[in-house]
Order: sequence, then structure tokens, then C-alpha cells
Amino acid sequence: MSEGTGAGAEPNALENWNDEELVDSFLARLSTDRREAHLCFETIIARYHWLINHIVRSTHFRFPAWDSQEDVISRVVFKVYRGLAQWRREGKLSSFIARIATSELIDTYRRVGRDKSWTPRPAADPDSDMPTAVDLAPSRELSPEAAALRAQQTELIEQLLEDVCRDWKDSVVVNEYIIGERNAKELSEKYEMSEDLIYQRARRLKVRLMKWLADRGITSADTLLTGGSKKT
Repeated sequence: MSEGTGAGAEPNALENWNDEELVDSFLARLSTDRREAHLCFETIIARYHWLINHIVRSTHFRFPAWDSQEDVISRVVFKVYRGLAQWRREGKLSSFIARIATSELIDTYRRVGRDKSWTPRPAADPDSDMPTAVDLAPSRELSPEAAALRAQQTELIEQLLEDVCRDWKDSVVVNEYIIGERNAKELSEKYEMSEDLIYQRARRLKVRLMKWLADRGITSADTLLTGGSKKT
């Protein structure tokens, strides 16, 4: 743990701590100084809320009113709070949090599916010869080729974010503003960052991003999203 991780650290200073320092401080103070412990935990959640939000909201599952996406996100945050002591330091904290979010999402699917009162669509007539909505729905399963391409894209983008970005705000700017072409005002409200900060980081990150792409023979975002072409 770096110097200056003692009690009484200011919230702004906590943003400069790495994940391990924040978790160590959170666990050490959980039974002795709840206020300081909660400041550390709030910093962790602020750093990775975008990840939890992305995992829960990117699903096409239709949530019922009594168990919404916001409810799932709240449960994930609670389980992260309860489970930080089980984080094994050889893996990234972001991966640990992503596993908790994914597990909670799967549990939600199963729980909603078991609730017989939840009928998102009118029941089909069992004696009808007409195809049901389920029969007509396109398959959500990817072909083996598409699955392989998706895995390659995911690996490439994860490597890009790891190499180019310095913190979670950089990841948001690169992933959603530069690559995803999301509106700066929308991202500012969603992640509580000023638009000026987004513009400033985007200018700096575009330089690093273009160098990263050029080093790998990738000439555009379209090329990136189709797997890229590496230099031989």
C-alpha cells in the first residue's frame, strides 16, 4: 500500500489510489471506522459503476416492473460490498466485479423464469397450427464464425482499453465517446463528468489511440470492429 493511505483520507485523494489499496483500506476499516470504509467503497463503485451498468443494461432480457434493471444493479453493488474479502489479488478487480454482475444477472433470469405470474406475452393457443412468436423470432445464438469474430473483437478492444487508458474515465471516453460515438452531454450526465473533461481527455486519448491502432496496422474504427489486420 502506498504512503498516505491512513485514516482520514480525503475522497479526492482516494481517486488516486489503486484498486488493491482501496480494497485493503476498506477491509481494514470496516469494523473500526465505517465512515472511512464507506468512502473507500464509494470510490471503488464510482470507478466501476460503468462496468456494472454496461453488463446489466446491455442485455435484451425484458425485466418485469417488480425486478427492474435498477434493482439488479443495486443487488450487484451490495454483493460487491459483501464479497470484496473474497477478491483474489492475482486477478483484476474489474474481472471480479464483472463476474458478480454476470452471476446476479443469470440468477435474475432464472428467478423471473420460475415466477408463473410473469407472462410477458399472451399465451399461445396450444391447438393452433399458426407459428408462435417464439417460432418466428430470429435465433439469438451466434454462428460459430460470428462467435469467433465476436471473441476476437472483444479481446482486441479489451487490450486496447488496457494499453491506452489510465483509469475508468479514460475507458468511458475511448469506449463510448470515441469508438461508440456517444454524445458528450449524455455521457456527462450518466457518469457525472464535465463535458470539458470528456473533450480534454478525448483529444489526448485520440493521439494514444491512433498510435496504438497504427502499430497494429489498423486504419479505422470499422477495421477495429471487424477484427483488425495486424502487420506481418
